[in-house]
Amino acid sequence: MSLSPVPDHVPHELVRDFDLLAPPGMDGNYTSDVHAIWKRVQDTMPSVFWTPRNGGHWVLTRYNEIREMAVDPTSYSSRQNQLPLGIAPPLLPVNADPPEHGAYRKLLMPWFSPARLATASETARQTAISVIDKLKPQGGCEFYEDFAGVMPVVTFLSLVNMPLSDLDYLRDVTSRMKVSDPRAPAAWVDLGQYVAKQIEIRRKNPQDDVLSSFHKAEVFGRPLTEKEIFDISILMVAGGLDTVLAATCFAAEFLARSPAHRHELIQHPERISNAIEELLRRFGVANLCRIATKDSTLGGVGIKDGDVVLALFPLAGLDETVNEDPMTVDFQRKGPKHLIFGTGPHVCIGNGLAKREIKVFIEEWLQRIPDFSIAPGHEPKMVTGVTNNVEELQLVW
Repeated sequence: MSLSPVPDHVPHELVRDFDLLAPPGMDGNYTSDVHAIWKRVQDTMPSVFWTPRNGGHWVLTRYNEIREMAVDPTSYSSRQNQLPLGIAPPLLPVNADPPEHGAYRKLLMPWFSPARLATASETARQTAISVIDKLKPQGGCEFYEDFAGVMPVVTFLSLVNMPLSDLDYLRDVTSRMKVSDPRAPAAWVDLGQYVAKQIEIRRKNPQDDVLSSFHKAEVFGRPLTEKEIFDISILMVAGGLDTVLAATCFAAEFLARSPAHRHELIQHPERISNAIEELLRRFGVANLCRIATKDSTLGGVGIKDGDVVLALFPLAGLDETVNEDPMTVDFQRKGPKHLIFGTGPHVCIGNGLAKREIKVFIEEWLQRIPDFSIAPGHEPKMVTGVTNNVEELQLVW
């Protein structure tokens, strides 16, 4: 990969050779502890630095600077939020800025109401129980494929009223959408064709679901355009099939390695909600960028209009200045701070559903399989990039 020239406004001492898609410590495409790799980046590099990789951009590694950027959409636009730029298509509302962003986001909010989330939670629980009861007699499983790739996806498809028979197809498409995968552009095309078909089905036969609602929705005193309907719909599908899967895998991987933490939650189920916040803090997922829209500063560093700024959101929760002893998981930690779902106007609209699904996993799995571990000789295969994920997790019990 070619290196971009260092702009004149970037101090030489803040330049680092850093690649989001291959951070120092990765063994080829995989690692068994992706967050340890990111923590080394945080501990060995400045809180704000510039890299000539992936077109040249700034990198934020600490809680305060990441939060400062996230809550200031006036200075840092979300019109593109994934590196390398241009691979993922811009979508609504995630790539819109205020005030447009709020108008589009408002269309989605009724579909994440407490009542609908309660229904989705029940679907998640029924699915989790069914899957675990089938897996338990086997004495082991590949967790990513057999559970994490099923329960959250079935829950999401039920929430948006899409056919459960499409589960395998959608899992295959989303597995190819990583920016580091050369098949990513084609995968976005495949997903777009699938979503367009779902939109057309609802145009001809409206249903009580979110995609149907877009045909009657209005923004700025007018109906949504065809492109707006498509953009919002494909974002809903893409966003609902990724983050929860990753977070569930990281939770399972940690619990498999720590009998003490498993037993704590079994003996003290009232700690599960706080345990979820702690697991989300410790095992963050998304690394997203913004585009500077004006000259500004972050952490005392001058950012120029047009600069790309990458925020390593998982590192916000691993910052010892806001979380003491951040690499240690403490289910009784008071007020764990993290930005796994972002903050400010772009905070993830599905964060309530994600937490409910992780809670269902913990409750139902520990009730049925309280003692489990990593299969001997099978270290987890973790990947990084725009998202941290576990692509293989062999468990035994």
